[in-house]
Amino acid sequence: MKDKKRRFEVFSFYDRTGMERHLERMAEKGWMLEKMGAFGWVYRKIQPRRVRFAVSYFPSASEYDPDMTEEQREFQDFCRHTGWELAACSGQLQIFSNVRENPVPIETDPELEVENLHKTAKKSFLTSYFVLLAVSAMNLALGVSSLFDKPLELLSSVTDMFPLFAWGLLLILCAGELGCYYHWLYRARREAREGIFLETRGTSRLQRWILWVLLVGMALWLGSFLRKAPSMALWVTAVIVGVHGLIFATVFGLKTYLKKRKVSANWNRALTLGLSFVIAFALVAGGIFTLIHASNAGLFEGERETYEYRGSTFSVYRDKLPLTVEDLTAVQHPEEYNRRKTGDESPLLARLTMQQRPRLDAPHFQELPSLSYTVTEVKLPWLYGFCREQLLSERKDQVYDGGILVDRYEPVDPAPWGAEEAYRVYWSSGYLDKYLLCYNRTLVELTLDWEPTAEQMGIVGEKLGK
Repeated sequence: MKDKKRRFEVFSFYDRTGMERHLERMAEKGWMLEKMGAFGWVYRKIQPRRVRFAVSYFPSASEYDPDMTEEQREFQDFCRHTGWELAACSGQLQIFSNVRENPVPIETDPELEVENLHKTAKKSFLTSYFVLLAVSAMNLALGVSSLFDKPLELLSSVTDMFPLFAWGLLLILCAGELGCYYHWLYRARREAREGIFLETRGTSRLQRWILWVLLVGMALWLGSFLRKAPSMALWVTAVIVGVHGLIFATVFGLKTYLKKRKVSANWNRALTLGLSFVIAFALVAGGIFTLIHASNAGLFEGERETYEYRGSTFSVYRDKLPLTVEDLTAVQHPEEYNRRKTGDESPLLARLTMQQRPRLDAPHFQELPSLSYTVTEVKLPWLYGFCREQLLSERKDQVYDGGILVDRYEPVDPAPWGAEEAYRVYWSSGYLDKYLLCYNRTLVELTLDWEPTAEQMGIVGEKLGK
């Protein structure tokens, strides 16, 4: 049986009560805390027993200190005389254990204890959480602004939605952590004046919930990426994981090395943060440059058929389309066409654009009919009205000094299309062969270079309306 185990514990920095109770339960199960570090908490196997724990904060300590200060040693000696042995420490956080049934408390002045904790919090997590709160709010605002610019493209793309989703989760986490802390601090100061230390209550559940939601979002993002570009998705994932791993290893390794060299905390902090910033910038820039260069070189596209026309090289696409020119007209040589499908899909929307255009090297390609359409499948019923109105609003009459440029959707008879609603683009020069067709869960933006017959309209409805 293993006599060591490592766990990644999730606690608020100030949640003294939560940590103490958790460690007491672990000791009753036969596991004693031995070490706290960046890679989790390490426990050693013991005989199951009841052990008391006390979490103490030392404001003047730092994770960059090469060794314990003289004040810390004196404090630990004092605790040892009353039965409290140091179990583990990490920066300003010190955890003591005591096997006595009713040990004398380490802290006896609630007011001093609360202020000591607050002083420590100001030097540790409060500043970073306020910075993260501001950064996440700013990025979330920028993401929401893009929702007003091209909402359907954003809502149909997991890749575009994931950063917005992640910044939102970080905002909730920071706001929840800061809100809970200051709420506790207000009540704790009031209770301390009565000689009572108010038990802490952190945000462990919120943190775990956010972590699981984030992992689900990352899985959806990776799955979407793999469907669109498997080769590129694997490379991007490898670069992201590699860059973040190197940054973490650099920060942790440099800080540990300087501590072993007995470099002062101030110099350690300055060198670690400074060099880490430079290295992180270089790694991120290098990763982005590598991906862009590889993409431009065509490494993610695999082999593709091409043809030459007037000294230029063009790709040949043979994607399977639900509606083709052959379905609507008598095409003699279908191989003279390019068929391409692009787009994206999310749990909210699927938005795909299909194009069938003649190849430039086809005889009389200017005379061959072409077809393009965008299909938006709405997966949540309450989003349908929003998507419909968004598409209708994309065309608006424009007023200028010389008059009005007419550009709008005009209602037409939906029956030939088998649709619930149908609209046709009306421009200054008259009607264009561009349509918006509204079905039960599907919205179709159709562009033709001829005016369709009633029979062709019915075929469109059968192929795309479902």
